[in-house]
Amino acid sequence: MKRWVIGAFCFLISGLAQSQDKDLKFANDMLVTAKVAGMCGTFKQMFAFQEATQMPGGDEFIERFLNTEISRLGMSLQEFMKLCTDSIESYNKLKRMSE
Repeated sequence: MKRWVIGAFCFLISGLAQSQDKDLKFANDMLVTAKVAGMCGTFKQMFAFQEATQMPGGDEFIERFLNTEISRLGMSLQEFMKLCTDSIESYNKLKRMSE
């Protein structure tokens, strides 16, 4: 009987740990999605601001900044743009689910 109780307890604990792992992965995925979508939104705002103000040197600044970030992430421009598109779509889906 004692072994059965210990076995059942171990089974329940392992199931709980797996459930927590899935919850933590989902939470981490949500955080990463929100962070990337926010970064992409910031770039969009920078482009819109520069287009509206035509600040001298603004185009060059944005280009250098964007290229530095893309390089830091180890991506090409096409990969970065796809990441932004996918992240914003995922963020919007998560937002709709929470409403």
